[in-house]
Amino acid sequence: MKPKTTPLVFTHIPKAAGNTINIIIQRNYLFSKGYFFNSPNVRMMGQFKNLPEHVRRKMAVIKGHLYYGVHKYCPLPVHYFTSLREPLSRAVSEYNYIFTIPHHPNYKELHENQYTLKQLLENGLIKNMDNCQVRFLCGVDDIPFGAVNEEHLQLAIDNLEKRYEQVGIMEAFDESILLFARKFNWATPYYTWQNVNHKKRVRLDELDSETLEMLHRFNRYDMVLYEKGKQILQKQIEAAGPGFYDEVAKFRKSNAQLKPFIKARTFFVRYATQAKYYMGLQKGS
Repeated sequence: MKPKTTPLVFTHIPKAAGNTINIIIQRNYLFSKGYFFNSPNVRMMGQFKNLPEHVRRKMAVIKGHLYYGVHKYCPLPVHYFTSLREPLSRAVSEYNYIFTIPHHPNYKELHENQYTLKQLLENGLIKNMDNCQVRFLCGVDDIPFGAVNEEHLQLAIDNLEKRYEQVGIMEAFDESILLFARKFNWATPYYTWQNVNHKKRVRLDELDSETLEMLHRFNRYDMVLYEKGKQILQKQIEAAGPGFYDEVAKFRKSNAQLKPFIKARTFFVRYATQAKYYMGLQKGS
């Protein structure tokens, strides 16, 4: 099957299975015509807006850490999709991740000060600790730490319901990617987990009550959005028909059996894709 020809936009919410999904996307579009744009951080939206119109018209894939709103700068209709994650687990995962990535913009400061998760929530250094998923989906830029509100939540829910063609859930990953594959005409989306952090400074089930209360408070809108995402996914599963869960079971079995081959192919896809990237932009074949 051939993937869709108008731009695919993957809103990559940090620590919500995005890197694993990226490999699947790259595998399906590696030899397609057109351009790829990948954003490692939300500040690259400015670079995308400044691309020549004829380049933006030829986009095949736009993916990465970009807030909702990319369509405003695309001459053609786009196909939005995303993946959500249980908010408290996501926030803890991002905290652990930052401590292990030297090129992360906050790595040095976190290491120099050895901030605990509670201190990071108190000082507001990392905006993504405050309702990250609402931030990415509401379409409002530069919301100060602690300022996400009910209005932003409703905007995010409206976008999720009306503008996103598919909504995945990390905790139902196999179901999600099979639905992505159906919707966007991908090949069978075999995968191995990418960017898994095994060096955990803290674990959600080990947090003290005060830190856990703060984590809940700063992710309360994400919790509502996440529940909405689960409802949307469930409707998509029901619409897929009565045989869908059998398809999921067969996929899981095949994916486990093919794991060594998938790992080798993933290495090739990463190498081939990175060889073409320059300043976030990749030209397809």
